[in-house]
Amino acid sequence: MKAGNDTHWKPAVVVAVDANPRSLIVEGEGGGRYRQNRRHLRFATNHHEFDPEMDDDDLLDNSAPAPDVLLKVTNHVPFQQTDFCRLRRTYCTMGGFCHLYLLMILLMRSGDVETNPGPDRIVSEKEFLKLSKQIEPSYYKEVGINLDISIAELGQIKERSQNTSDALMTVFTRWRDKQLPGTDIRALLAEELERSDLGSLSGELLAGSLAPKRTGPPITMPGSQTQPLSPDQIKRCADDFKLKYRTTLCKIRADPLIPTSIVQLNDMYTNLVLEEEYRHCKRPLEYTDLFDLKVNGEFPKRIMVQGEAGAGKTTFCAKIAWDWVNDSPVLPKFVWVLVVPFREAKQYTIGEIAKSYLSKDNPATACQITEYIRSNPTDVFMAFDGLDEFDGKVVQQRKAGSKSECHQPKSADRTKARSKSKMNKNKRQKLMQSKSSSPTSATSQPRVNSTEASGSSSKRGEIALRDILRSDELAACPVLVTSRPWKVMEIRWDESLSKQYTFMHVEGFSKENVEVYIHKYFKDEGATADQLIQLTKDNNVISENMAPYPIYIAMLCFMWRELGDVKQEQFKSLQTFSQIFDEIFEFLKVHYAQKNITDLDSPAFQAYRSRIEKLMEPVAQVAFLGLQEKTLIFEEGDFKQCPDSIETACRVGVLSQEKKLSSINDKSRPFVQSTIFFPHKLFQEYMAGVHLASLYELDHNEFNRLIEQVVLPRNEEFRHLLYFTVSRDKTIANHVMKCMVQSNNPIKMDMDFLVDVSFESQDLDTAALISLRIVSNKFGPGTSHDLAKIYALCPL
Repeated sequence: MKAGNDTHWKPAVVVAVDANPRSLIVEGEGGGRYRQNRRHLRFATNHHEFDPEMDDDDLLDNSAPAPDVLLKVTNHVPFQQTDFCRLRRTYCTMGGFCHLYLLMILLMRSGDVETNPGPDRIVSEKEFLKLSKQIEPSYYKEVGINLDISIAELGQIKERSQNTSDALMTVFTRWRDKQLPGTDIRALLAEELERSDLGSLSGELLAGSLAPKRTGPPITMPGSQTQPLSPDQIKRCADDFKLKYRTTLCKIRADPLIPTSIVQLNDMYTNLVLEEEYRHCKRPLEYTDLFDLKVNGEFPKRIMVQGEAGAGKTTFCAKIAWDWVNDSPVLPKFVWVLVVPFREAKQYTIGEIAKSYLSKDNPATACQITEYIRSNPTDVFMAFDGLDEFDGKVVQQRKAGSKSECHQPKSADRTKARSKSKMNKNKRQKLMQSKSSSPTSATSQPRVNSTEASGSSSKRGEIALRDILRSDELAACPVLVTSRPWKVMEIRWDESLSKQYTFMHVEGFSKENVEVYIHKYFKDEGATADQLIQLTKDNNVISENMAPYPIYIAMLCFMWRELGDVKQEQFKSLQTFSQIFDEIFEFLKVHYAQKNITDLDSPAFQAYRSRIEKLMEPVAQVAFLGLQEKTLIFEEGDFKQCPDSIETACRVGVLSQEKKLSSINDKSRPFVQSTIFFPHKLFQEYMAGVHLASLYELDHNEFNRLIEQVVLPRNEEFRHLLYFTVSRDKTIANHVMKCMVQSNNPIKMDMDFLVDVSFESQDLDTAALISLRIVSNKFGPGTSHDLAKIYALCPL
């Protein structure tokens, strides 16, 4: 045996079977006992004078010619075929043979020898070749060492090889040739791959999916070694997708702030205003006519639906899924409809995402799903929701010929992506931990983006989301994408890519549908509904800027129902998005505090409310970090240093928390994983604005750095963040506006954008800064804004 860090073999005696899988208890020369498995044990006949320098071949005495002996291993498990382990009998007649037989029995009892190994114990040359191509060069040394190849030998192999794949092929074959007859090469190699943090490849090797089955007639698709899904499996996948949509996507919150206010889609869904871009204008498009749309005689393969925050883009995707689930005649008879939220799918390929929607007992693999979509692109409809939440650029230099064989899963790339994800998580935790000593440290270093899996497909053939968006993959598959407007410009500016897309707009509710929605919300309260409808008509700001957006109407309904008469009158005077969110968050905090202290005028109540605000500070900090990094879903570890904050935020309604099972192939995460998110991205932007504004006093230099180097360069992306930041304080608004309009600012600002930011501040001095720039003609002769209009935006 070899014990610990021993480099030489030493004599030992097997004394017992250990309770752990594939393990035996052995006793060494000094009487010490060790738990070992086959990797550290070799059989030696009893006639040997043991030489510690002997190699593995010396341990089996083959000096005397003798006929082969076939040992049949039997037990109560019925064999599908007769299996033999071929051994060489030694000149010690039955002594060594009996020891070997007993050792095999012990190993079988400990689970280290298959009772029915079958032909798949062997790893073919083709499988070794594919493994060597799929393992990243950075894993070469670790894999080699775990296969008992010395560092010196690994260096020599690499020097003599053309590339790392060639070197790995040599390592695999040398390791295989050293194994004893009867060794389960497949299981042993899988174990060493697992040791090398290549668990996905390990599972793939054990499953035999690196090569076609060697028993029975192989059924493969052209250019692929993946067995296609049968018609029954295709239908079963469709049924699982529908179940997923019925139980999650197509159940929406009637109240966006109350997690338990779940209703069926049809109970609250109200038609949205859709418009199709036509030449240089837009024309109305009914939802019922969407799938009858024709571009050059056929339904467009790429549709981009843009809409402002809260305009109903996610609900629009849910409506498509709902109609497919219920066989609506509006929707063509697609075999599958895949709705993919970008916020949840940054590190996965389309096959992995679809696989995650299936029930646990569905045997369909991600690779089989991918191959079905590839072979039947017109039978599958995809809806990607929230391109603005996608991590990375869609437009970049493309790679020709990205299609190839499919090998699932992409272990090396995914390991790197998750490694980066762990680094990012640790970084956030450290930043949160240092908050008390450095209040701005959490904003100073954005984490590394992990875009490998969501980036371009590797030459092994997985289909990454970015490649679908570019039409590098699945060009014939109909795909609909939703996004905020700023992200759509990335595609519009690419001449080649923009030609592949049909552009549409979701504009939220019409005035008529605002009333329909409010009456659905107040189903049995007609008078209350009529009062709120009247408010939306009387208040021009609400009517023009808030009522069209479902998210704001939902919040207005919620607040209107809960507020008393006095508060309702105050509510009528609201003018800006920020004011509505201020009222909502204040209402949530008071509503939660009131559950514990009923006397709203007592010092205890005020102290409790102040404590809630203090606990919200780390949440606001994480919200800002997440916006910088395009992170909208968090883990408990992101709040590790402030567990009280996450608990309070969830109870108040600022955060939501869900528990879900991790993928069975994802060994890097706990089996049950808790995900944390804001009810809507606007809530995260509001909290991020609170944090950013707080830095103006806490660390003015850091505030300036973030405004000038982070926020303003991405001003369209951070539009609402700027709204919520300038609304916190008029001094902050004035300072930010000076940064935006200063003459040496290299970033050109659209006048409408400046006016909107000024309006949110509700500050006359801030509005005056814009008028001064107009007077000095800094925006060019094309500026047509009326100064009186700008001043009229702000109260005197």
